[in-house]
Amino acid sequence: MDTDQIKKELSARGFDFSMLAQALGKSPSLISKVAARKARSRVVAEALAKALHKPIEQVFPDIAEYHGAPLTKAEKQKKQRELAALLSK
Repeated sequence: MDTDQIKKELSARGFDFSMLAQALGKSPSLISKVAARKARSRVVAEALAKALHKPIEQVFPDIAEYHGAPLTKAEKQKKQRELAALLSK
């Protein structure tokens, strides 16, 4: 979905970017940037998808990092250690 489609569907459900931003404790600018693919935030992307009652893959089919389960904290730390080791060689 592009930004205009996201805005239109949110509006049809009685929501807008400002309302979503307030609910998440984020700036409306961030919501707009994520919808326009000018910034990345899985939290915002998931919230947009939930507000639209659609899977995140349908709202953001072009952002592979939003697809599938996010890494746990332990998994992310392991990956960071792996990367640090690789870069230190």
